[in-house]
Amino acid sequence: MQKKSKKATAGFYDPINLPKDFPVTNPVFRTPPHLPHVHNCCEIGYCRSGAGIFIVEDKIFSCSAGDAIFINHQEFHILENASPMNSDWKFINFDPAVLLAGWLPPEEHALDVSRLSGRNFPNVIHEKEHPEITLAVRRLVAELDNAESGYRSAVRALIWYLLVMFQRLVPEVDTRAIKDPAEIERVYPALQYISTHYSENVDFLKLADLCHCSLSTFRRTFRRSLGCLPLEYVNDFRLKVATTMLTSTDRSILDIASDAGFPTLSNFNRLFKAKFQQSPREYRRNDAS
Repeated sequence: MQKKSKKATAGFYDPINLPKDFPVTNPVFRTPPHLPHVHNCCEIGYCRSGAGIFIVEDKIFSCSAGDAIFINHQEFHILENASPMNSDWKFINFDPAVLLAGWLPPEEHALDVSRLSGRNFPNVIHEKEHPEITLAVRRLVAELDNAESGYRSAVRALIWYLLVMFQRLVPEVDTRAIKDPAEIERVYPALQYISTHYSENVDFLKLADLCHCSLSTFRRTFRRSLGCLPLEYVNDFRLKVATTMLTSTDRSILDIASDAGFPTLSNFNRLFKAKFQQSPREYRRNDAS
C-alpha cells in the first residue's frame, strides 16, 4: 500500500479503505471534505454536471461537466462548489501498485505516480483538450458501475492506459519552478481562506495573521513560495471562478464579476483581458463555438 503523505500539517489525512483483493472503490458521489485533505491512495474523478474550482496544493483549476481529475497520494486538495453551478462528481480511489502488481513488465514506469504532482502537473484534465483521457475515465466509471464479466481485467487495462497518458502530461523538469514545500505549507492557511472568501474584500493583514507572521514577512514568503504576490493570487483565483461561470452559466457578465469578487466591472474587464487577451464576452463566445 502507498504511504501517507508526510505533509500532514497542510490539511488532514483522509484514508480510504480499499478492498485487499481488488484495491479499487466503486464510483461514488462523495461530498469532499470542506478542508484540504490527502488520501492514502490515488484518486480519479469525473465531473458529470455543473462546475466548480479544484484547489490542489497551490494550484487553481476550473472544472466543468466532462472534465476529469487525477490526484496522487501526496497532494492536498479541496473542491469548491458555488451555487447555482454545484458540480456533481464520481470519484474512484485505487492503489495502482497493488492493483497492477504482476501485470506490468519490469521496464514499465507508469506506476511512478510521484511524478504526477507538483506545480506544473495539470491535475484537472479538460475534455476539450484531452478527449481521449476523459473518454477512458468515463469507460472506467462504466466498467465499475456495471461489473460485467471480465470487468476487473478491463479496469486494470484502463487504469494502466490512464497512468501512461497522465505520465505524458508531466512537463520537463524546470528547476526554477521547484518550490520549497515547507514554505507553501506556511502560507497554506491563507490559500484556504482565499478559497472560501474570494468574493469578499480580502484583508491581507488577516491573511498574515492566519499564517502567524507580519504582513511584510507574509508577502515575502508568499512570493518566494508561489512566485507571485498575494493580490495577484487572489485575482487569479477570482478569474478562474469567473471563467467557470462564463462557460457554465448564462448569467450576465456584471453578475459574474460581482460574484467572483471584483469591485467593479471595469476592474474585471481589465484584468480579464490582460490575462486571456480577450474580453469576457469574447471568451464566452469562443468557448461556445
